[in-house]
Amino acid sequence: MRLLFAAAECSPYARTGGLGDAVAGLAKAMASLGHDVTVAIPDYGRDPGGWSEADVGTYTVARFAHELFSRPGIYGQVGGPPYPDNWRRFGTFAKAVAAFGDDFDLVHLHDAHVGPAALAVDVPAVFTIHNAAYPLLGPLEDVQALLGLPDEAATPTGPLEWFGQANFLKAGVVGAEQVTTVSPTHARELLEPSTSFGLADLLRSLPRPLVGILNGIDAEAWDPASDPALDAAFTADDPTGRSANRVAVLDRFGLDDGFLLGNVGRMSAQKGLGLLEFDLDTLVDEGARFVFIGAGELDAMVDGWVDRHPRAVAHRRFDEAVARLVFAGVDAYLMPSEFEPCGLGQMYAMRYGAVPIVHLTGGLADTVVDIDEDPHAGTGFGFRTFAHEELTKTVRRARRYHGALPALWRVMVGNGMTRDWSWTVRAGQYVELYRELVDLS
Repeated sequence: MRLLFAAAECSPYARTGGLGDAVAGLAKAMASLGHDVTVAIPDYGRDPGGWSEADVGTYTVARFAHELFSRPGIYGQVGGPPYPDNWRRFGTFAKAVAAFGDDFDLVHLHDAHVGPAALAVDVPAVFTIHNAAYPLLGPLEDVQALLGLPDEAATPTGPLEWFGQANFLKAGVVGAEQVTTVSPTHARELLEPSTSFGLADLLRSLPRPLVGILNGIDAEAWDPASDPALDAAFTADDPTGRSANRVAVLDRFGLDDGFLLGNVGRMSAQKGLGLLEFDLDTLVDEGARFVFIGAGELDAMVDGWVDRHPRAVAHRRFDEAVARLVFAGVDAYLMPSEFEPCGLGQMYAMRYGAVPIVHLTGGLADTVVDIDEDPHAGTGFGFRTFAHEELTKTVRRARRYHGALPALWRVMVGNGMTRDWSWTVRAGQYVELYRELVDLS
């Protein structure tokens, strides 16, 4: 099949987090199965108009240059708020994608930024919800005019209107032949009013049921046996090299030894880091050590922890090489997200031998097996009620297992490192879905 993927991000050309990695990983996997794949993204930082294409080895990247994208940052300046005209920027891109997509067998649209393309493209469209918490809203009449949609599109029963505004996510949901999200558990969550961000009724009304397909990771690019960012290579069969990476993490961040926990991602409320505020001082006194890599609205809180405990807590802005070392060197990986459609951090962590501590929601529930629920297949520790007491209790449980049950800890490390986190199985699921839609068209 000739497939067009469209998104705001695709690693390494444009990336702020998991979306860029997921788009690139799926594109590479689809190309490896013999499909002709093109990924369309905006050409950030350049303003000549139109499309330019480049073969990047396994697939093609098509970049759309426009003056609206000739500015620093993908969604806003680094560390600042989103650009107020993002609706115009990504509406212009979505309109261009719809015209560009007519030469393909199927278009796969990733997240709200390209949702409106589903309303105009003439071939079957799949729309994937990566994070429904970011729907991308804009002025209704202006967006309708920009996209060239009829007046009916902006009525309450139309595909664009959302409480008086234009909603790019809704446009993708309504316009696509098939809607997916990035884990089976999150697909169920999106059908429940309390966890759907207002989308439950809309998603329940679709002619084809919402499908949850778990994201994967690029297992070749994320391999502790060959990663140049690490101080020492290691494998599941011989994980002894992890100890050198652990020492490197402590030295790099100037931390005293202890039960070493890492976190890589946005310093945000969604990621559950606020739960630590209640008991962090006590956990540090009990021997916990923390490394946080990333930035966000909770930076001041995290930096306050560093000020109080400079030998026990460290915080740095995101750097991929440093992040890889953290995955390879910490004892446990902390991911207590309030909600997590899929999450990639826990997969990177397990691939690199770090035992995850997670809130069992969304994709975290689909990828992490609590050791107490299955001592043979367990990969980490989880809690089900999003509350600071539950997180503290789970960190203490993990620290106790790490110190008193080293053989069981090695079982979790081995299970996590040897599970297939690649895109291979997931890509096969998408192929079946694509073929069905192409055959119906």
